[in-house]
Amino acid sequence: MIMKEIIDLVQQARIDREKTLRRKKAGMLALGVTIGSTVGAVAGVLLAPRAGKETREDLSRRGSEAWGKIKENASDTGHRIVSAVEEKTSRVRTAAEKHVDAAKETLEELPK
Repeated sequence: MIMKEIIDLVQQARIDREKTLRRKKAGMLALGVTIGSTVGAVAGVLLAPRAGKETREDLSRRGSEAWGKIKENASDTGHRIVSAVEEKTSRVRTAAEKHVDAAKETLEELPK
């Protein structure tokens, strides 16, 4: 019975690790797209045939928009991390409680 629980925990840990790796890859892709878009936008603005003042104003506006998006994404990511940690903590606590209960039952069954 305890072996099955251990095997289940190991399998769940493997699944969780794979999910984490997929999320990291998706996050890196999103970061790459964001950086690429920013570099492209800045290059486009700098190379556009406008007056210097107009270009600087446009750069300032776009920079403010990009900074707002970055802060929003960071906040969302922080909330997702907190949720994931709370979920993992709950799972670990539940598993630990099961094992403690199983150990107590085993100790009670031992001859005195």
